[in-house]
Amino acid sequence: KKKKTIPQMEKEIAATKKKMEKAAKDMDFMEAARLRDAMFILQKELDGMR
Repeated sequence: KKKKTIPQMEKEIAATKKKMEKAAKDMDFMEAARLRDAMFILQKELDGMR
């Protein structure tokens, strides 16, 4: 699996956050929670890269 760069990770986190906010707005709280958890994992990965 190819290693992601920091800018790629930041972009992925931003995209996930956008999807999470849309899910919450649509009252899809299960999906919003899943995306929030995914975002935390990505953020942790990113912090480990720095």
